[in-house]
Amino acid sequence: MTVRRVGKPAKTWDGLTQLAFLAVCFAAGVLGGFFFSGWSGDNPDLLDYLRRYFQMAGQGHGAEPSLWSSVWELARWPLAAFLLGSTALGAAGLPLLLGARGFLLSYAAATLSRLFGLPGAAVSLTAFGVTALVAVPVLFVVSADAFRQSLSLLAGERSPAWSQRVQTLTPCAGLLVLAAALQQTLMPALLTAVCARLFCV
Repeated sequence: MTVRRVGKPAKTWDGLTQLAFLAVCFAAGVLGGFFFSGWSGDNPDLLDYLRRYFQMAGQGHGAEPSLWSSVWELARWPLAAFLLGSTALGAAGLPLLLGARGFLLSYAAATLSRLFGLPGAAVSLTAFGVTALVAVPVLFVVSADAFRQSLSLLAGERSPAWSQRVQTLTPCAGLLVLAAALQQTLMPALLTAVCARLFCV
């Protein structure tokens, strides 16, 4: 009798496929935020409030975010992804997290663009684009690592130690510091210049 040796089954999802799946979830959230913004009705009170705020910002009197609020706003998403990667629940939670992040970012930008046209698009690009260029790639790096860990736990494999994961993702912390610095320095200056040009004429 011949005994046939069966090896480990091949992994159907490699790292690139996992990253592409997360990107699709983020893109679905972006599209959802865009279309949901279009379905929302115009609120005159919100429109007046935002117009007054942009005029004040253009005059240099806009409210600037505190350092800790900037750090929390930028770090909460990667932190949530990192924690989800410690359990098998991250296999479902991480795609939802990426979708929610894409939805909220797109909804805010699309709402400003819908209410104010090109000036609103310029403001949203200034307010969200500067830090998103750094924070969103960081979120994808952390989420891809966490998703891989969650799938491994779901398959019954042993997860690496937390210290090893933290060491691997340390460069992401440095990029988040850079994003917080940009949000504290470059973003307010650009927002003031854009609002002065478009809302104070």
